[in-house]
Amino acid sequence: MAHTKRVLFGSSVFVLLAVVTAFAHLAVTKTMPDADAVVTKSPQTIEVWFTQDPDPAISQLSLEGPSGAMELGDTKVSDEKSLTAMVSGTLAFGSYTVSWRTAGDDGHVRRGDFLFDVRAAN
Repeated sequence: MAHTKRVLFGSSVFVLLAVVTAFAHLAVTKTMPDADAVVTKSPQTIEVWFTQDPDPAISQLSLEGPSGAMELGDTKVSDEKSLTAMVSGTLAFGSYTVSWRTAGDDGHVRRGDFLFDVRAAN
């Protein structure tokens, strides 16, 4: 009986550690524009929400389009666990890639990107 309790306790601790580790890293919860979206007008802002507060010291958003790097305003960290930047000007029709870099509670730098298209309304 004691052996069974030790095995169950050990298994429970292992599962708990696995769950905590899985949630330790910052992850994206949503984006604006939505990842893989087709929008019919140029967005005014780019925003990425996370599961943890982004680190303002290293946070960065960038935008690349059909003609190369696009100008964005300063990347800001909001109280809603997000990074946001204003889009400078109007985006032409085409495909765009938003790249982000930040760190969460554990200090590990994370990077990612997502795509969206600007197209004419049908």
